[in-house]
Amino acid sequence: MTFNTIGASIIIVKNVPSLKIKKYTLGTIIEDLDKECKIEIERKTFKIEKNYIGVNLFDVMQKEVIYSITNASKSIYNIHENKIPKVTNQKLYTNITLNGKPFIPLMYKTAKKLYNAEKEFLKHNLTIKIYDAYRPYAITKYLYNILLKLKDKYYNYLNGEINGNKYDETDFLASKTSTHNYMIAIDMTLVDLKTKKELKMQTKMHDLSIYSTTDYNNENAKLLSKIMTKQGFHPLESEWWHFQDDDSKIDYMNYYITNDNKIKEYKTDAPV
Repeated sequence: MTFNTIGASIIIVKNVPSLKIKKYTLGTIIEDLDKECKIEIERKTFKIEKNYIGVNLFDVMQKEVIYSITNASKSIYNIHENKIPKVTNQKLYTNITLNGKPFIPLMYKTAKKLYNAEKEFLKHNLTIKIYDAYRPYAITKYLYNILLKLKDKYYNYLNGEINGNKYDETDFLASKTSTHNYMIAIDMTLVDLKTKKELKMQTKMHDLSIYSTTDYNNENAKLLSKIMTKQGFHPLESEWWHFQDDDSKIDYMNYYITNDNKIKEYKTDAPV
């Protein structure tokens, strides 16, 4: 079982003037080299550093992985089972479809780490279920502005101190840019391969409340975190489901993607 990227859809995350390639150009990997990939864009081929590309998880992950990108269909965000107006049950954006498959990109190095994590989960007869990976920047801003209006109404769910860790509304949704915007974060849970059911965690997915913090991690959430951190991901204390590739964070946020990151092919459905 190897990380095979041949034929995978990709997105370029940095302008490459020497090749006349613009940021957010879509293409396909035709050869995976040492530090570069040979890619095809509109019938032309180029060699480009792996650090400059995001790869489609549908094309590179194991067949057992399950995808449920609810924000692109029917958002399940809630505040401890309280619906969030203009968010819960709403389609927030339309995903790209490439070659008949949804385009769910993570940066090359991040995707490879996730692939290695899935190898470990499969040994436990479990598989990853992905609820979010790349998220358009406009949606990050939209979600935070909605939550900000509700911070007083749901103060007791969004604020608290647990085991010395203090939380408020800024811990549950990014106030500026999110690591999801940079293709280095994933929201996920685990599914039992035999029963086909999700493992029970301390809360449901995307419950924005102090009860979702890692302070309350049950045994299933601890297993999820243990394997993900072993493969180089970092957990977010406020969300048991969120893991990000902090080893890549500085590079991608400072040099490759800036706050204007909008992939034009994505259609925003929320009234941003």
